[in-house]
Amino acid sequence: MHKTVREQVPKEAAYRLNKPSLRPVDYTQEIGSTICDRLFDGETLSEICRDPAMPNKPTVMRWLEQYPSFLAEYRFTCQLQVEDLALEALRIVDSGDTASLKRVRAALARLKRKEVS
Repeated sequence: MHKTVREQVPKEAAYRLNKPSLRPVDYTQEIGSTICDRLFDGETLSEICRDPAMPNKPTVMRWLEQYPSFLAEYRFTCQLQVEDLALEALRIVDSGDTASLKRVRAALARLKRKEVS
């Protein structure tokens, strides 16, 4: 007779495999707002979802599809980010400060790498 996978692994490993997740899976307005606040403060969604106290990225994507109020808040937050970035870019371009332009290019390159990972 074949042993089950559970019987083949030590008890400690079986516990880790079956350990309940501490990540939230049920949507609440508080968690949705926390995600949007952290996005507005400059964190990427990937960074937020790596926090063990936050839902994983597939859960957030599902919530965006299932909860129109969360999707609206998320979109509003993204729009505010775009406006802030545009104003900052215009300020830098208007200043003609080449050192600032180089820093902005480097920051944008870092952001692109973060979102890919």
